Amino acid sequence: MSEQRNDDAADDGSVTTGKVSVDRQRGFRALAGILSRHVPVATVAALAVLCIAVVPVAYTVGLHSAAMDKVAQAIADDSEDYTDLIKKYNRLVKKYNGLIDEYNDAVDTVDEAKKLKSDITTLEAQRDALKTEVGQAKRTTVSDGVWQVGRDIDAGTYRASDSVTDRCYWEISSGGNILQNDMPGGGYPQLTVSDGQQLKVQGCGTFTKQ
Repeated sequence: MSEQRNDDAADDGSVTTGKVSVDRQRGFRALAGILSRHVPVATVAALAVLCIAVVPVAYTVGLHSAAMDKVAQAIADDSEDYTDLIKKYNRLVKKYNGLIDEYNDAVDTVDEAKKLKSDITTLEAQRDALKTEVGQAKRTTVSDGVWQVGRDIDAGTYRASDSVTDRCYWEISSGGNILQNDMPGGGYPQLTVSDGQQLKVQGCGTFTKQ
């Protein structure tokens, strides 16, 4: 069966028939003739086997080398990606540590604020207690001034805390009318007032409820 011709010219100018050029076919035939005349058949067979064995090995080595190049490139790319990830991780760790420091500072501030709040609460309680004591003291002690019994001071009997001088004057009134007054001139004067009355004290020091 004749091979289909290819009208295109080969690179060396020879005409090709199928996949093998005419010149190459002639060369192969000449080489075969020489080998058949001058080289033993066993040697020719050995050379053929060697060619058959070496060519695939060389091809395989080439493929292996290309595969190794791809693997090396992939490793290099992965190494670069890994380095970038490490850098990102370190940045995140640094940011995290900064946030932890800020959190700890905030916790310390909150603890201080709680302590201050507790101290303020204690001081407020002490203030209220003192206010009550002061208010109670005001209602049970009388010094210079005009006092409304039942509003400013409690009703009851009051006595001078210290000996008075001749400048002492006290007066009990109600509705603008003087009910009782005195200038004791000395000693520890004593007086009794009721709700709704007014007590005026002048130059007598302090009267304390009995």
